[in-house]
Amino acid sequence: MQAASQKNLPNIPENAYYKQTSPKKELSSTSDEIIKRTPLTGARVVADKLVNDIFVYAPKGMKGSRNSNFYEFLSLGLVPNIIGSGMLIALFNAANKSYRNPDRTFASIPGRKMAFGVGFYALGKWLGSKLIDKGVQATTGVDLGMLYRKVVTELPEHKGDKDLTAVEYHKVFESADFPRWDLLYKYGEKHGNRYLWQDKIAKKMGFREPLNCPDDLVHEKVKGVIIKSSAAKAISSSLWAALGVALAAQVPFETRITSENTKGFNKVTSGLRSMAVTLKDSFVDLYNGNNFKFKRGAKIVGRTLIFAALASTVLGVFNAARGFKVGKNQPDTQIDTRKEYEVH
Repeated sequence: MQAASQKNLPNIPENAYYKQTSPKKELSSTSDEIIKRTPLTGARVVADKLVNDIFVYAPKGMKGSRNSNFYEFLSLGLVPNIIGSGMLIALFNAANKSYRNPDRTFASIPGRKMAFGVGFYALGKWLGSKLIDKGVQATTGVDLGMLYRKVVTELPEHKGDKDLTAVEYHKVFESADFPRWDLLYKYGEKHGNRYLWQDKIAKKMGFREPLNCPDDLVHEKVKGVIIKSSAAKAISSSLWAALGVALAAQVPFETRITSENTKGFNKVTSGLRSMAVTLKDSFVDLYNGNNFKFKRGAKIVGRTLIFAALASTVLGVFNAARGFKVGKNQPDTQIDTRKEYEVH
């Protein structure tokens, strides 16, 4: 009877996903987890995205793959940024070899400034955002840059396709509405306390004793920190990027950054010292408004830009942490088992 009923079943097309081994099915549904942070974690993630942009995401998009998603679209933004930056740098520098002196000398001046300007712009964007992240982490305990590895189950591209998982790198707090609280619970459970992260944040908030159920109170406060920090990073990173471009536009960067006649590591350190001196001189020129016809106006603009970048970081961290601590009047969140309670 059972064999006869199986013969009458419709001919269901094969789906490669259901042909996978059980360990791979388990991996595709449970392996999202927070990444252990090291000094090179961020660089490794960026390098991974860049390699995938060139060899995976772009070809998938050009073929019209049904597995191309919004994460890959955003990640592809690295490619035009890098290509555009290279074009700006090459705009003056690539043709310098074809010029004769003094044309080559004059062409190399804006070329160097353009190269340093592009580099300092990117450095300023990164620095402005990183300073907010570190300041917020120091004052609230919330690591806005916390990364997690997400395993995505994809649809089969062709018959017999068995490679149906892809890896993405996201931030736990990249969404203020939907932070990955589940991963923080999972992290706590691994260490024997489901509310381990929430307890740490509650302590930063000013609670002296562990709360009975800390997640509701803590999560609401953290959402406010995420929203205010996002606005602060948008402002601060733009101002630091502008400051970087302004520094590169000063006269000290018109000359070549040179190193002493040494080899190996000593040559690198010598070049870094020369770079530091040039950067210091450029900062002094920007601050004092040197090398401009209208020195008074240039001084005002330069100092305004410097102090605006610094103030945006300090005020951004202060605003993100404002209202985070509970203060002296802590709500009574503990149940005293020695007391008798009357139920109404």
